[in-house]
Amino acid sequence: MSNDHIDDALAFALQVTGFELATEPPAPDTPLGRILAYAAEHGYESLTDEHFDMAKLGLL
Repeated sequence: MSNDHIDDALAFALQVTGFELATEPPAPDTPLGRILAYAAEHGYESLTDEHFDMAKLGLL
């Protein structure tokens, strides 16, 4: 199976479930952008469930 076929299948599966595969990094003012910025500064291993909750609320 080629990588193109896998990419197409993944894109279709994401579309069916209401998501899309991002081709750009997340904006810094989004929850994911805040999580990635925090992880870049403090390391991914320091992330906890509370960090994700805070990022959703805009407090991270």
